[in-house]
Amino acid sequence: MPKRDKNRAHTLIISDLHLGSMVSRPAVVLDFVKNFHFKKLILLGDVFESLNFNELGEDDWKLLSLFSELSKKKKVRWVIGNHDIGLTKFFSSLTGIKTYMHYTWHYNDKKYLAIHGHQFDNFLVNNAFLSFVLNKIYNFIQVVDFRDKRISRFIKRNSKGWLRASQKVAKRAMLYGRLRGADVIFCGHTHKAMKKTSKKIQYYNSGCWTDIPSTYITIDKDDISIHKHY
Repeated sequence: MPKRDKNRAHTLIISDLHLGSMVSRPAVVLDFVKNFHFKKLILLGDVFESLNFNELGEDDWKLLSLFSELSKKKKVRWVIGNHDIGLTKFFSSLTGIKTYMHYTWHYNDKKYLAIHGHQFDNFLVNNAFLSFVLNKIYNFIQVVDFRDKRISRFIKRNSKGWLRASQKVAKRAMLYGRLRGADVIFCGHTHKAMKKTSKKIQYYNSGCWTDIPSTYITIDKDDISIHKHY
């Protein structure tokens, strides 16, 4: 059997770019997307960090321009994340990218559903300000961290609160997916790439592009895979 081209897939899913934040990697994402061959691109939420356009740099605008160009030739779908709220109407008009709170599609006899996942995060809903502060602290740690981000990765790997939140989002997302008749559901939001499977539904989280390595998901026929990108 021929080896699959790692830079080619039917569907590419990326999430949590957080453009405008001090830990975003727009130049890396730009190079990655430009050299990846796909038929459908799903931006699974939190494309932006905040409503402040002044925080967007040259590479951020280059990446947005690429998304706009791709939307004219291929299917690009933007699933709204909690950080994107308030920006989607303007940038959808600017780029031509269709936006959704949740996006469903059929491929290879299966029903897929994509939703950012903040809807299943009770801590975020009930503690918006504390979540904001903790996010800023973690971003600062990433900035001052070693080049290989060993401290950030240690925190994410060993934080019981983070792990519990990721598991809760996964559990609630799977229930939501089953109620909507999906075979597979995809989320972002938690910044923790993972896969969970039950007899009735599969759950995938696409991780984020603010960590090193960053993670993304590909779909090609019956193969759904989580990949790392340094």
